[in-house]
Amino acid sequence: MEHSLAAHNLNVWYGQQHALKGITIDLPIRQITAIIGPSGCGKSTFLKSLNRLLELNEIVRIDGEVLLDGENIYAPGTDVTDVRTRIGMLAQKPFPLPMSIYDNVAYGMKIHGMHNGHVADNVEKSLRAVGLWDEVADRLKAPATGLSGGQQQRLCLARAIAVEPEILLCDESTASLDPIAAQGIESLLLELRGDYTLVIVTHNIAQARRLADYVMFMWLGELVEHGPASEFFANPKAKLTQDYLARRIG
Repeated sequence: MEHSLAAHNLNVWYGQQHALKGITIDLPIRQITAIIGPSGCGKSTFLKSLNRLLELNEIVRIDGEVLLDGENIYAPGTDVTDVRTRIGMLAQKPFPLPMSIYDNVAYGMKIHGMHNGHVADNVEKSLRAVGLWDEVADRLKAPATGLSGGQQQRLCLARAIAVEPEILLCDESTASLDPIAAQGIESLLLELRGDYTLVIVTHNIAQARRLADYVMFMWLGELVEHGPASEFFANPKAKLTQDYLARRIG
């Protein structure tokens, strides 16, 4: 089944600040969508609105719809845990849990009631998917905090995909890594896009060019322009987009 994700007239306020202004977009399936724009334009706010992480901030008010397979995730009675299982998140900085390498990957699966045999198989499968298995197979019970930064981010990616999400959100997921580790994460995202719908936030236009199949450009809480990456970069339509890509603004 192809899983769809869309926003319809999505508005977000932080107190009196109108952070997202009427965002409407259908995100392409099994592709990488890159969200670009200057700091404070609403990129991360939009990303976190897609799996209800914004609600962790008590001053946030949200209006409009985020549709997962046509169902509004903000509708009353929606199972938020289910939403966050189906739409995973990889944060900017690696955040290994204070437990073993194995338990980091198994954590989400156990919460969602997967039985032990399936958990063990999925831990190995997920670690292999992120290229970490051969590096850690002989020390699965060692603390995850002993891994390098790049390894920790790959571990967090393994943890995210272990619960078999349909969509994966990545918020500046290479920003805190050295260039070699960052390149490794980029390669993994390119490999995963055939299996997942990926939405990434990046400040790095060059990274968006390398990774994106589709691009959203945001400015002051508004969606200025969006489209297939090849068309977006070769022939941006809005003057604001042209100026941003030429680094005249932002």
